[in-house]
Amino acid sequence: MSVTDDPRPPRPAADADCHLEESPLAGEWVYDGALLHVRRDTVRLPDGGTATREYIVHAGAVLIVPLLGNGTLVVERQHRYPMNRVFTEFPAGKLDPGEAPLATGKRELREEAGYIAARWTRLGVIHPVVSYSTEAIEIYLAEGLTHVGRALDVGEFLDVGTMSAAAMEDAVAQGEITDAKTIAALYMYLRHLPMRTVACRVVVRGRVQGVGFRYATVAAAQAAGVTGWVRNRRDGSVEAFLQGDGDAVRHVVDWCRRGPPGAHVDAADVEPATVNAGLADFAQRGSA
Repeated sequence: MSVTDDPRPPRPAADADCHLEESPLAGEWVYDGALLHVRRDTVRLPDGGTATREYIVHAGAVLIVPLLGNGTLVVERQHRYPMNRVFTEFPAGKLDPGEAPLATGKRELREEAGYIAARWTRLGVIHPVVSYSTEAIEIYLAEGLTHVGRALDVGEFLDVGTMSAAAMEDAVAQGEITDAKTIAALYMYLRHLPMRTVACRVVVRGRVQGVGFRYATVAAAQAAGVTGWVRNRRDGSVEAFLQGDGDAVRHVVDWCRRGPPGAHVDAADVEPATVNAGLADFAQRGSA
């Protein structure tokens, strides 16, 4: 099989792992569908033997992480026929012939979710099924969103909603979000967060008043370099506003979920908030 007949991505020119390479000897198209194109190749193994490799040739795709001004993320709920269930996913779609990945991302965000974005940042690329597909998915963060209305394809049905990154992390941990590309994109986004100032509001319920919760929260936030405030509420809960580096804020949120010795946290509700540029330290406030 000649190089021009090989539908796979090109191998890196300087590849230190060439002793592991499998070289194509011959190949044929097994199935040519509207979406999937299946190939069967005979390959030469590193030890000189031969084997058969069947794989899907895919045009590639783009996934978008759409970030709203309040810090929440736009997600979709869509039925996936092969799995016979509805999945929570980020907007995504296949590359059209000759289409650049960024153009695909802009088109899919508009068509599926109904948004256009002022700023686009490439977060990376994933190869979701390296054992039997050539598919590569480019991942972009879309910011500065404006809702302009959806334009779904014929036969496309999905719901659009929002979730905080923390809620999505919890859903992943609970097995409620299992779509691989969405999980990968979420953690690429979270890795991007330390370069950004984020803010959130935390309401902690349980035995959290009269046990030094506010004083300990101040100490934890100041140690992490987080600005904001903490106060008791008349319903017996403790409320905190946290802002700063994404990793630092998540660290303090995790601390709030545990609390100091003597506290018993029943629940810690976290909501995204707008950054307050006027806050320069972390302090206690009067009860609300």
